[in-house]
Amino acid sequence: MKIGSIEAKAGEKVFGYFAPVQSRGRFDAHIPLHIVRGAKDGPTLVVHSGISGLEIEPATELPTIIEDLDPKSMSGTLVLVPLLNTSGFEFEQKNAIWDDKDLNTLGRGDASGTVSDQLIDAYFRQAIGPAQALLEIHTGQRWGYFRYAGVYKTGATDKSRALAAALGVPQVVLGQPADQSMAFEAAKDGKTVVSAWIGGGPGLRDYREQDMRRLRLAVLNAMRHLGILAGKPEKEEGPVSVLEGHTWLYANGQRGLTFVAKERRGQRVREGEQIAYVKHPFTGDVVEEIKAPRNGVLVHGGGVWPMMPDGVPLAILGDLVEEVK
Repeated sequence: MKIGSIEAKAGEKVFGYFAPVQSRGRFDAHIPLHIVRGAKDGPTLVVHSGISGLEIEPATELPTIIEDLDPKSMSGTLVLVPLLNTSGFEFEQKNAIWDDKDLNTLGRGDASGTVSDQLIDAYFRQAIGPAQALLEIHTGQRWGYFRYAGVYKTGATDKSRALAAALGVPQVVLGQPADQSMAFEAAKDGKTVVSAWIGGGPGLRDYREQDMRRLRLAVLNAMRHLGILAGKPEKEEGPVSVLEGHTWLYANGQRGLTFVAKERRGQRVREGEQIAYVKHPFTGDVVEEIKAPRNGVLVHGGGVWPMMPDGVPLAILGDLVEEVK
């Protein structure tokens, strides 16, 4: 298994920097990358996180998984990237510093584009291209908190749904929005793909231990589900609710401080029930009540910070399809 100059033979685990592109100043634009190749043949799973430079929680836990893995007991290969957007992380911003581009909107990249385009192009071809499955891990960055696994409605949807249900995250959302991400492009290629959303916002303080366990369990369960590791997936939180995600709500109305009823996450709500409100930042007056547009179940995901930028989902509303025990 070889990605750039990083090569792992059967029964080995290696770490290196995938650096296929240089900036205008001839600095390497690189991606830190682990390869754990099992002693026996099997599928290849790519796990990456930190596509935004502000999604930092996974990078604190994912390398510990590598430390605990024994490649001699594995059948197949794990490719793990704990922090993909290293330049955004270093400068504490969402986008890459090279060209101020959001790496989650570049699809499979562009060999003739800017530095970020070229970096994603090389990574998609050499890392994601040969793999059978992709687990993309996101957090809510500063503004949102999430706890669900999303599945796109394209490609190998049944396999992706089964993988999502096996991760151990309490909710699976069918109908992850068709975006311009690497995950969506991989799904269109027919790969088994899950976009897992775990953590973010004040969760780094309030739910840190639980979220770190969820992250760890999600990766190990994905490996078990695919047969890379022996054993069955493990769950800590009871049955997994599979939801058809129909409605994504955004704070597109009155400007101000937005407060969401966090205690309703994961609960059934009725049409017209208030799920959030907006306060005027200078007078304290409630200038808007945000109500559920229909009956449904609120997903564990959405805005938690009173001041959210445009485009951050406030809440996700879906219909229960099944409970996976």
